[in-house]
Amino acid sequence: MKIKAQAKVNLALDVVRIMENEYHELDMIMAPVSLYNEIEIHPSQQDLITCDTMNLPKNSTIHRTLQVLKEKKPDLSHYHIHVIKHIPDQAGLAGSSADAAAVFKAVCAMEGLSMELNEQLKLAARIGADVPFCMVNRFARVKGIGEKIECITTDWKLPCLLVKPSFGISTPQAFQLWESGDQCSIDVSQIQKCIEQKDYNSLMRTMQNALETPAFMLQPSLKELKESMEKFDLDRVMMTGSGSCLMGFSFNQEVLLQTQKYFSNQGYFSQIVTIG
Repeated sequence: MKIKAQAKVNLALDVVRIMENEYHELDMIMAPVSLYNEIEIHPSQQDLITCDTMNLPKNSTIHRTLQVLKEKKPDLSHYHIHVIKHIPDQAGLAGSSADAAAVFKAVCAMEGLSMELNEQLKLAARIGADVPFCMVNRFARVKGIGEKIECITTDWKLPCLLVKPSFGISTPQAFQLWESGDQCSIDVSQIQKCIEQKDYNSLMRTMQNALETPAFMLQPSLKELKESMEKFDLDRVMMTGSGSCLMGFSFNQEVLLQTQKYFSNQGYFSQIVTIG
């Protein structure tokens, strides 16, 4: 069986507070994008998880997915799972979470393992914070640490350019800097309203990512990359999540192509995708 594991982006990311367990409570709007990893999964004599670009750690999201499903079904079959990566790492695009969600769905289908969505999401939350959203895989308001999901009714499609440098961003360090910095409030409900009404111009004005300023403090060259992208005729440039990937928006295909070509020639990961 061959399956796709779709990446995600954040159109809003607000850090609400630090909870008693020291996790950060978030309020976000997430959406899937057309960039995806390919995963081949076949029955096997033993579990074997491989990747075309790297050796996956024994505690990878796919390993954890199989472990969670084995707790649900102790006689779960063994599988050879091979990941062909197209989603860059440390990008804020949830590549490993997307892999986990895709494998979760595929194994459940192959095993005839039926669960209500709420139960699936509870199990997915044990695997990783972004895995529940990747299970839903549509525009959604996501709260808590990623486990509270409210789907947004829209069929909107947004063209977007993803540009990522070779370095990543440490999410724990970004949160630490957020804690010590100016903690501005983000009106996530207004951003959601823009999406529901397909109000592009207002969306471009209101989108915000609370981790962007901390990320720029950690990697000033990421801020320089954003400024370079803004020299093109893009309508908005913003970080995709907690990683180092930036997204540039425009409905002008020529602008996207010109910008994509420039940054690709500069050695960056640079790809035009569709959000939604």
